[in-house]
Amino acid sequence: MEKYNKPPLSYDKQINLLASRGLIIANPSKSEKFLSQVSYYRFSAYCLPFELKRHQFHSGVTFERIQQLYEFDRRLRFLIDEALEVIEISVRSTISYYLARKYGAFVHEDAKIFFDKSKHAEWITKIHDETVRSKETFIDHYKNKYEEFPHLPLWMAVEVMSFGSLSQLYHNLLRDDQIALAQIIGYHSTVVSSWLHTFTYIRNICAHHSRIWNRELAIAMVVPKHDGWHDINTKRVGSVVFAVNNFLSKLPIEQRIRDEWHFEVNSLLSQPVAIPNFYEVMGFLNNWKESPLWKSGK
Repeated sequence: MEKYNKPPLSYDKQINLLASRGLIIANPSKSEKFLSQVSYYRFSAYCLPFELKRHQFHSGVTFERIQQLYEFDRRLRFLIDEALEVIEISVRSTISYYLARKYGAFVHEDAKIFFDKSKHAEWITKIHDETVRSKETFIDHYKNKYEEFPHLPLWMAVEVMSFGSLSQLYHNLLRDDQIALAQIIGYHSTVVSSWLHTFTYIRNICAHHSRIWNRELAIAMVVPKHDGWHDINTKRVGSVVFAVNNFLSKLPIEQRIRDEWHFEVNSLLSQPVAIPNFYEVMGFLNNWKESPLWKSGK
């Protein structure tokens, strides 16, 4: 163990440091401006694929090429997050509609329909806490009019739930209800549970604007046992892109929404950054465009 003693550097010194390591800086003032926006520390993570060894760049690497990778990663996060919003809202609607019609408005308060009663107790306490903290107008209206507060009807409660809480709700349902909801969504219940968990994890990464392009995911998805999924690296973001693409294809949403998202992702992925194994580190095969997992979203 050693004591950290690196001093903070001004932007011009940060640029000089990168140049001393072999990075080509064609426009120092423009590069400084970019670092002032994103920070040297965040930028340095995108430098790693361009280094021959730590702190020594491959010959010919420019600041602009690393910036291009940063922008690719930012755009990929945006597109994934955009699709997850659509998925989350649709799953909220599907779960609340099914459960409320079958069991009643306050079904989620009843531990009997959940597999693990202790987990349900923790979960419903968190939902009540989220309800109390909510600043939504409809929550204020309900609080002032109905004595049940903070116990909300399920169709209201899902609107204050995080994606993680929604995922936990599904994961802890009794098996018959999991299966019934999975049939509505269009996948095996084990896959639905796994994907919701992974989507929550990815949503959190996107919310914190963290690097996603070559990240090894902490949570590997369970995938269907057909349609080419056996070739997919489930520890990389490519598996998430394919899963999101396929999930969207099952939702009762306008085809226009699917088509626009598919087009935007296709356009982004069709402009690779000049790095060895660019697609491989994302978990894509080089012929990803021909995969039925990608074509299914059209």
